[in-house]
Amino acid sequence: MAQQELDTLFQFPCAFPIKIMGEKTAPLMELVKKAFTEEKIDLKDAEINERLSSGEKYLSITVIFTADSREQLDRLYQRLTKIPEIKMVL
Repeated sequence: MAQQELDTLFQFPCAFPIKIMGEKTAPLMELVKKAFTEEKIDLKDAEINERLSSGEKYLSITVIFTADSREQLDRLYQRLTKIPEIKMVL
């Protein structure tokens, strides 16, 4: 799919869900909030949910926030995936 086609899937600004997963022992919520702050994304109106895996080894954090642009999403994904404690970003 071409970049132009991807860009037309979203009309910015829009509510966008992102799911971050890592080990329960890591300070995931602090790391996630720091990444959003570094990208200048305000989480005061965001919906944030945490969920433990069935074996309680992993934690997933879902953040639904207002995304302003495709570039902002790309930068956020890049920042989150560089954090060693975060195992997966969807």
